[in-house]
Amino acid sequence: KQWYQRRVAITAGDADITVLERGPQGGRLQKVTIGSRDYDSGGSIIHSENIYARYLTKIAGLEEEDLSKDSGSFGLYNGKEFTLNLQGGILDKLKIFSHFGFGLKGLVKETEKIIQSLNRIYCLQNNKVSFKDVSAMLETLDPLLLKLTQHSMQDVLRDAGISDKIQDELLTGVTHSNYNQDIDKIPALVGYISTAGGVVGNLWRVRRGNHQLPPKVLEKSKAKLVFAKVTKIEKNPDADNFHVTMETPEKAVTTETYDSVVVATPLANADIKLAVPGLPQGLKRPMQRTIATFINGVLKDLVPGSRNPNDILTTRGADGVFSSIGNKGKADKDFNYKIFSKRNLTQDELDDLFEKINDVRVVDWEAYPKYSVDKDLPSFSIADGLYYLNSIESAGSAIEMSAIGAKNVALLVYQHFTGASNPKDMYTMCLKKKTRVSDMKDEL
Repeated sequence: KQWYQRRVAITAGDADITVLERGPQGGRLQKVTIGSRDYDSGGSIIHSENIYARYLTKIAGLEEEDLSKDSGSFGLYNGKEFTLNLQGGILDKLKIFSHFGFGLKGLVKETEKIIQSLNRIYCLQNNKVSFKDVSAMLETLDPLLLKLTQHSMQDVLRDAGISDKIQDELLTGVTHSNYNQDIDKIPALVGYISTAGGVVGNLWRVRRGNHQLPPKVLEKSKAKLVFAKVTKIEKNPDADNFHVTMETPEKAVTTETYDSVVVATPLANADIKLAVPGLPQGLKRPMQRTIATFINGVLKDLVPGSRNPNDILTTRGADGVFSSIGNKGKADKDFNYKIFSKRNLTQDELDDLFEKINDVRVVDWEAYPKYSVDKDLPSFSIADGLYYLNSIESAGSAIEMSAIGAKNVALLVYQHFTGASNPKDMYTMCLKKKTRVSDMKDEL
């Protein structure tokens, strides 16, 4: 877990930026090594429409690895059998439409519409438009986006005429894999963001792992890195700044003063006291516990006589011990697998799944918000000069969403110091403009 002041895709200039980091750099983007191979414990895939991730990869001197040429082998498992088992053959598309019907076209169309609306943020932020809260951001991009946070994915899909089969099997499988939660609980916007990778565009990752991004970008930012656990942020009653109390790895407690502070970790598990008058409501939202279990060995056939696909997603009612299983490929010995579950798996449960186990690595983490539709969206602005990056996760949790939140709070800090305001002539232009990686500006 971490707390730090972060600046994304902008140069430090005259600013003196300090990053206070509790744990390893990257927070939830960490490396796991098993079977002599390295993997991302979370945040392992990126969508082709994610402009900031592509831009940061470029300026960090890293390379993109296209995943569209992967075999595409995946299956939907209901706890007893595969309702759909695709092995990456040329007839897979025909099998998908035969199984789900043409309702998939409606899902694709709606998802494309949502992605198009979300993409307006790049033009607005590129032209120094910021937002004090998540609701204002979404409503500006498209009022529909805000409405989608107020209804469950299940309700919105039913109203759109999407079949129960698509919901119960495909979309439940995707949200189990991406958020470890069900479509009757998550807001529709979160569901569409989760779905985008499977139905719109292509997927990619940073070659040799997305976990390389945070330290590389931090190095490029020229910010000062200090390893310390922040315990308290207090508004200075006598000046326009903040006192930040921290504890070093050697247990030394110190307090430093900063002109502006950005909180960039979920407050629900950060154990940071905010001594600030008039705190906004809803900042501490519960997180969804997810266990990532990496196995080097050989997985049994889940259904006797049926070959396992590379990616196994669970449908509604599967009620098994896992949410998804991914075959990560050959290792020096046998194969490597990644299992998502809501609790630690027992040795007996692992033995039931695997015919051979050589090694096990477990990452127990609070991976994303525990979503519901009965909560107001939080504010980015805690107080003038104090900002909360992770508010963006209430709309969707992903590497790109964090980058959007980071750019937004960087703009708020910029406006706080300079007195600048949002340009009024950008909204109409940005409704139609498509932003590319080459359009990104290095400075505010």
